[in-house]
Amino acid sequence: MNKIIDYLRKPITLFRFSLVVSIATLVLYNIPFFNYVAHNNNESLGGQILLLTSLGVLMVALDFTVTYLMVYLMRIVGRILLAILAIINATAVYFIFTYSVMIDATTIENVFNTRYSEASGFISWTLLLFVLVFGVLPALYCILRPVVIGTAKKMGIYCGCSLAVVLLALLANIHQTLWISQHDTELGALLQPWSYTVNTCRVISRHNDEQAEEIKLPDGTIADDDKAVVVLVIGESARKANFQLYGYERETNPLLSKQESLKVYQANSCATYTTAGVKAILEPQDSGDLYEILPNYAFRTGVDVVWRTSNWGEPPVHIDEYLTDNDLADIYPDEDKAYDGILFKGIRERIDSSKSNKVLIILHTSTSHGPKYSDKYPKEFEKFAPVATNVEEGEKNLDLLINAYDNTIRYTDFLVDSLINTLRSMTEWKSAMIFISDHGESLGENKMFMHGMPMKLAPKVQYEIPFFVWISENFREYKNVSSEETALEGELPAVLEQHYIFHSVLNLLSIQSPAYNKEYDIFQ
Repeated sequence: MNKIIDYLRKPITLFRFSLVVSIATLVLYNIPFFNYVAHNNNESLGGQILLLTSLGVLMVALDFTVTYLMVYLMRIVGRILLAILAIINATAVYFIFTYSVMIDATTIENVFNTRYSEASGFISWTLLLFVLVFGVLPALYCILRPVVIGTAKKMGIYCGCSLAVVLLALLANIHQTLWISQHDTELGALLQPWSYTVNTCRVISRHNDEQAEEIKLPDGTIADDDKAVVVLVIGESARKANFQLYGYERETNPLLSKQESLKVYQANSCATYTTAGVKAILEPQDSGDLYEILPNYAFRTGVDVVWRTSNWGEPPVHIDEYLTDNDLADIYPDEDKAYDGILFKGIRERIDSSKSNKVLIILHTSTSHGPKYSDKYPKEFEKFAPVATNVEEGEKNLDLLINAYDNTIRYTDFLVDSLINTLRSMTEWKSAMIFISDHGESLGENKMFMHGMPMKLAPKVQYEIPFFVWISENFREYKNVSSEETALEGELPAVLEQHYIFHSVLNLLSIQSPAYNKEYDIFQ
């Protein structure tokens, strides 16, 4: 131990320090990168060895240049930044190994939009130990090891030579340009520390470039005075594959499967993460722009709009009655705010108290969001047992993880069934309930967990979602669903998307508007 301490106290040249840091970065944090290259390249053995070696040399040379410049130009600040990167690198690699995630712009977006209450579910002793060994210890080395900075001339020579090595490595693999371009998303998402640094800059830049205000839609008018209420339930991480309504062998929908007049659709989400999925549900068309979303537009048109949420990540909502689970806990102190039942509390009373003939209630749930599925439902709904307490535990026994997840779907079944029964009993109102999920979820298929994969890489369980509707008698007639891939005029395609919600709700609320598109309406 004394020899190690003496070694660490001995001054080291900036050249050797930069070389140690760059090689450590390669070995400690980029095994997933090289594993992906090795398993997804069709080169011969010799070609693969050349490619892997060249990429290793390129990464060491590039990291060497960046490390040398950071320490030379910023001194102790540069070393503190290196220490921070080491800790983030370790955390990123842990999540890649544990959850098979890709650290791309989508993942960074999710990080920015995750609350502590959900993020804390990922904290475990395994994570802390991993970060301590592979993050904190290298970070301490970066900060505490004495470094002899050297002259500007040496900096120019060393950095110039390393950049020349980078250029030679690129030229040696010029024939791999097409393969790299085809796999750029995966490669960039596994390369540390570049994955999160570059994508963080991309996300920040994109947010700065977004318009300051949403694009207003043309004014609409309410065409009749009929009393009509629509309750839109936005499910969280609910995947179609685990719904009994879609043929799942387990009784995850014992109540809804017996509901009369329930219309079930095949549907895909537009994204695999909450912010984009909810935006797609609420916007009139698929667009990178922020258009006036459904609750804002309906409210501006004269509809009584209520938003209740235990979740986050929706576009800006501009209405008078936006209530979080904490707000609802103050209104209903006897209801446990830990579960989504609080969102459904007092729905009848709220509708009957409305001074408008048109009411839209949106419930943004969090029932099936990981990693702690077992915390998302009251214990009386633990039909399937035993359960995993979190995804990390579930990796060791997938059956326990699926049990916990299926219990969240069974709880959803109870909540939505109760809502439908409430609406059915309110005979003075024409009423509708629409349930649709923001995205799906991975439960260990291909060693993937949770959600957030880029759409071109995502397994179908992350985008195949439940979409079902109940309407009261004599309210609206459904369009027919085509059995072919291409729908005939007046028919719906075999698989719907989330943008059908906006136009279908306008129909139910009798809102006439130039923004309405009858092709995206499930009703006649």
